[in-house]
Amino acid sequence: MKLFYALARTALLVLLLALVVDQAQAKEAQARDVIKKTYDVRPGGTLHLDMDHGNIEIETTSGNKVLIELERIAKADDEDIAERILDQHKYAFDKRGNDVYIRSRYDEDRGMIKWRKRTRLKIHVLVRVPERFNVDFSNGAGNVDIVDVDGRIEGRTGAGNINIDDVRGIIDISSGAGNIEVIGDLERADVNTGAGNINLYGLEGAVEANTGAGNVYAEITSQPEDDSELHTGAGNVTVELADDVSVYVDATAALGSAECDFPLKVSKNWLKKSFSGEINGGGPKLEMYAGVGNVTLRRH
Repeated sequence: MKLFYALARTALLVLLLALVVDQAQAKEAQARDVIKKTYDVRPGGTLHLDMDHGNIEIETTSGNKVLIELERIAKADDEDIAERILDQHKYAFDKRGNDVYIRSRYDEDRGMIKWRKRTRLKIHVLVRVPERFNVDFSNGAGNVDIVDVDGRIEGRTGAGNINIDDVRGIIDISSGAGNIEVIGDLERADVNTGAGNINLYGLEGAVEANTGAGNVYAEITSQPEDDSELHTGAGNVTVELADDVSVYVDATAALGSAECDFPLKVSKNWLKKSFSGEINGGGPKLEMYAGVGNVTLRRH
């Protein structure tokens, strides 16, 4: 009988807790707005983004314009607090010469501290630029997606994924923690992440790719003019190389395995595995290194 009452009390507590959670969720309020701005520009300018957090999306548009859409969504326990959150968010758009600048900051005052755990502010910036345009971004936390841009892309995000698709030119990007994927006809790529995977497709030039913990994968489809380096502290490094590319390979797995589709001998020294030598008569250096993990060179 005591067991029956104990189970009954437990079931009642679970039911009451569920009702409290449902009521709390039902009370959640939302405030939303979208700010739009358009600038006339010429091809070859630069888009500068400086944000403390939020997601960034950049794509191209026909015509010589930069079109900005800044979406803000604030959620809180009631509508007044949600509106107050939007008021605390500051943004600025500006054009200087042929460059466009976007700045976004959430300046939370001390009066908001007691609501911090129950408030959320979501920022999403969509920018459309001419096809031939440069991008320079800085983001404290959030994902970055860039599509179909012909120009130089530079940027940093403290935490978040970076996806760059169908781009042409030079990129220099990094994430403190997040995955990076790049697809395009790249003259050069410098890619770094503190923790995350790196995937690079369609490289036509030299590449430097480094991750503290994660896998590195790269397709090298055309002859690079300079040396390339692909490193991971913990993870696998895999390169697919076109048959007509000439390089000098230096690949090492400090603690792992090594495999090569080309006629290079794999050496074994206790836990360390490595291979090195010329492919198609040699050329710029292709360095592959995995601290804890495997290195693999395949035919593309």
